[in-house]
Amino acid sequence: MKVLLIVDPQNDFITGSLAVPGATAAMDYLTEWVRVHRAEYDAIVVTLDQHPADHCSFAAQGGPWPVHCVVYTVGAALYPPLGEVLTDAQRAGESVLYVPKATTQERDAYSAFEEYVPEPLRQATEIDVAGLAGDYCVRSSIADLRRHLPQTRMRTLDEAIAWIGEPTPLL
Repeated sequence: MKVLLIVDPQNDFITGSLAVPGATAAMDYLTEWVRVHRAEYDAIVVTLDQHPADHCSFAAQGGPWPVHCVVYTVGAALYPPLGEVLTDAQRAGESVLYVPKATTQERDAYSAFEEYVPEPLRQATEIDVAGLAGDYCVRSSIADLRRHLPQTRMRTLDEAIAWIGEPTPLL
């Protein structure tokens, strides 16, 4: 089983309060990748920051980040072009699973897979990984999946990953 994992393709990380350099180009590349290659995947899994307004990662609460991806806001929404392609896939009966993370005030999570790995990823023999940001949430997601799924082959879609700092190997 082959799965595409997309980490945090959300407006605030692309053009919003915590915009990652190169994120628009990476998400445009990913959107076209999904459009062309989605039939090659048995499932697509998408992680999403879904923070409460007083999340512990925000500077006002002593955290390192500006307010971002507050649940039910435009900043927390999927990048619109990618959202359209994923909606088309769902309408066609393809498996698209959304996994929220960092949903409570007191707990941050760079990875959605620290404690639990959803069934499509557990069943995967291959996982392609893309998303934002390479040096934080993508790296943490890969590390957690490696811990839970050590035998699963993973590869990164490097053109579909943007970084806050300098790119470094993820695998």
